Amino acid sequence: MLARERVLMALNHEEPDRVPIDLGSTQVTGICRNAYTDLLACLGLSGREIQVVDMLQQLARVDEDVLQALEVDFRPIQSNPPAGYRLQVRDEGDCETYYDQWGAKLRRSKAGGHYFDYVEYPIKESTLEALERYSWPDPDDPSRYEGLRERAQALRERTPYALVGECGLGGDILARPQWIRGYAESMIDLAANPDFAEAFLERLTQIAVRAWSHFLDEVGEYLDVAAFGDDLGMQDRPLISPAMYRRLVKPRHARIIEAIKARTKAKVFMHSCGAVSEFIPDIVEIGVDILNPIQVSATGMGDTAELKRRYGQHLTFWGGACDSQRVLPFGTLAEIQAETRRRIADLAPGGGFVFAPVHNIQPDVSGEKTLALYRTALEQGRYPIGRAPTGGQ
Repeated sequence: MLARERVLMALNHEEPDRVPIDLGSTQVTGICRNAYTDLLACLGLSGREIQVVDMLQQLARVDEDVLQALEVDFRPIQSNPPAGYRLQVRDEGDCETYYDQWGAKLRRSKAGGHYFDYVEYPIKESTLEALERYSWPDPDDPSRYEGLRERAQALRERTPYALVGECGLGGDILARPQWIRGYAESMIDLAANPDFAEAFLERLTQIAVRAWSHFLDEVGEYLDVAAFGDDLGMQDRPLISPAMYRRLVKPRHARIIEAIKARTKAKVFMHSCGAVSEFIPDIVEIGVDILNPIQVSATGMGDTAELKRRYGQHLTFWGGACDSQRVLPFGTLAEIQAETRRRIADLAPGGGFVFAPVHNIQPDVSGEKTLALYRTALEQGRYPIGRAPTGGQ
């Protein structure tokens, strides 16, 4: 069975020959550079240059031969940075820094720092005037979409893989203010400065809708999945109340999804980490087809069999392959294999499941463990799917 056929069957809640497998088709299903270095060593491919495709998260571009070795069924199509922006990492003594496209400053310690963290925010005041003065990214900039049609068409016509589209300005309606206003400040704004907060969220929504419109005008006919994200959960609870989500964010998510579905037949993939079980009925209602990930270590997300029973007829679950906080970095190979078998047995029956890590594979995960994860998927993800043996948690 061709990869695209396999994916479409799974997304339509049918059982293909095996569970589709993802690594690196989005910025939330990838692998960090250090972990990828070790994976290459395990595959006997050490010494090659590794390209970082997401500076903040230090994600590696997964090479085509590695994708084929792991039998990955997806390939990415992502919008470009604007022509006038050049990401430049600066050496500042004990750390490295850069400014992102939104004007925020990020920093990484040279003493073992794995990621870049936000340290300076360009919007410092919670006033409508500050929003007017801010230099917003331009979703109409044609350089963001240049060459995408040709790239997507070539992948569609010359390869068997399913295509996942990510639009760089197309999401993060709740999360983006945390990165250009400040984490604490943006949360306070939602409650204490509602006029400012709503104007902020509205401007971001308008940008997202315009960006998706341009992006899908180029590639919509070739995509199988259109992916956007907005983190709604913490480890043990929602980031905001369900009532606030329904009032401020849900209608704006709905507008983004409406814009996507007006221009493509692709399934809509929404990423949100954390304890998001309270939001699942809402995202089903506004047309989300795929939920990523299933952060099984978060409150309300660990009983994957129950999530499948309650929502599996409405949603495809993408991720949840193994507990990435405890089992994958710290477990034995046998524990990783048992955890992976359990999640496949819970989520894969009847289709509606894509195998992927719970968010990106982190720097402390050895290549041996990454291989164990994906080889278990290939071995245990063949339909019909059996139940995990008792005690395999």
